[in-house]
Amino acid sequence: MAKVKHLRGKELYQLVFYGVILVVAAVGTLAYWGVREIRRDAAMVAVESSARGLSGAVTVLLNAVRNSNDEISDGTFSSLKPQTLRKEFRDLFSKHSTVKAVLVSDGQGLKYMLARRGMGIVEGVPGEDNHSSMKWTMFKGDGTIDTAFNGWALDRASVDRVLSDEFSYLKPGEVNWRSASRAFNARESLVSASSLMETVQGRKVMVSFAFPVSGVVSQLGGAERGGAERVFLYWNNGTALPVTGLGAGETGSNPTSRALAATEITDSVISKAVSGLAAVGDVPRTPFPFTVEGEVWWTYALPLSIFGDTMSLGVAVPRRNVVSTLTSDTFLQAGATILIVVAALILFILHRNRSRIEALGLRREAAENDDDVLALIASGESGRLEFKQTLRFNLKSEKNGREIEHASLKTVSAFMNSDGGTLLIGVADDGTVTGFAEDQFGTGDHALLHFNNLVNQHIGPEFSRYIDAAIIPVHGQDVLRIHCIPAPVPAVLDMKKGEEFYVRSGPASRSLSLSQFYEWLKEH
Repeated sequence: MAKVKHLRGKELYQLVFYGVILVVAAVGTLAYWGVREIRRDAAMVAVESSARGLSGAVTVLLNAVRNSNDEISDGTFSSLKPQTLRKEFRDLFSKHSTVKAVLVSDGQGLKYMLARRGMGIVEGVPGEDNHSSMKWTMFKGDGTIDTAFNGWALDRASVDRVLSDEFSYLKPGEVNWRSASRAFNARESLVSASSLMETVQGRKVMVSFAFPVSGVVSQLGGAERGGAERVFLYWNNGTALPVTGLGAGETGSNPTSRALAATEITDSVISKAVSGLAAVGDVPRTPFPFTVEGEVWWTYALPLSIFGDTMSLGVAVPRRNVVSTLTSDTFLQAGATILIVVAALILFILHRNRSRIEALGLRREAAENDDDVLALIASGESGRLEFKQTLRFNLKSEKNGREIEHASLKTVSAFMNSDGGTLLIGVADDGTVTGFAEDQFGTGDHALLHFNNLVNQHIGPEFSRYIDAAIIPVHGQDVLRIHCIPAPVPAVLDMKKGEEFYVRSGPASRSLSLSQFYEWLKEH
């Protein structure tokens, strides 16, 4: 079986190698047969890429807030007591002026809220009936506390209904952006980003961070725009907020923080794009063209919401930015020569990276059942296989230890920096299947979530695509099987003491010095 899977890895290289030749030949043919279709496809790819690239700037805003707090970035609250949450969120407020409010809710609705108000901070805790009333406390900037504060009007039933619906729809790892002014009783336009967390007792809650629309717009204003010359936030009620500072000749800040109808927008390109989006009704899934003053533009709205009112990131790209070279006769005449050169270069790069491409095919080597796991164990630890008995519990000190988590992360990063491999957690060094009950995760899903959080925090979420983790029962014990394939870029382990880089050396993971890392880079 292993031999057949290895051949599949080689077949993948052959498929890519000859596929490149066929694709280049097909592109050359299509360049002469269908310039118009190529122009259309290039424009669609460019506008979608611009939107997805700019959406990363919105994600950066949220990640900067979450990663600045160890407890929030870990995805687990130690307690939901108001005094604990107040301490955590007030510290977050001091670090991030863009955060206007934070809500904690569950399937029944709002459970806690902390929001900026004037020169102070307002705390909201459900009243004793826990259904309609809220107890408000104002923590003033001068250090005094107003426990009789009642200046916050809130339609609790409406807010609970919205939050509980959003809570039931969200899945772990997802983020939902939506309008939030009503929930936070704000005088300015706010949007919130919600995601799921857990308490140490295993209770699932939803945390919502509120940002001013102007803050999101400001974040987009400084982002790399790709081919886009117009950027705007769009809501499915047909309104939009232009992002200035991105168009030609634009300077200064946004003139308004209020969403505008298409007829209110002075920029003719954005106005026409918004009109087209509004005419469709639902946000279209593919870009579409429109014409302004004889020039063809392509627009696309990438949804940032997965539930509730659809908030999208819209871009408009002029066709000249992506297809001007395809209209020239010189390009058509030189196309064949260029494609031959490009094909030769791509094939050379493929040949240099043959082992990595074949390793991608080895993704199918991942154990899928108990027989596969037992076959791996029988082969013994090697450069592509390692055993760990626990994920976080130190068997010697009899308590959870980050050094145990570090050992697993070190192995995973080393596999991705080498030829890939499999880490089995719940297997002793001698090959005995022990399970990892000492870690006390409760369920396999919790174990997987904890491992994924470790990878996201210390290696990076972009590397999750090179890792396949699963819980496999073996002889009545759960084994966490983590299969890794080589990553195309260095997988650096980022721990509190600094960044580390590991590769496999025989059955062990070896740390490289800076000079060794430099030599490794030259070879890869």
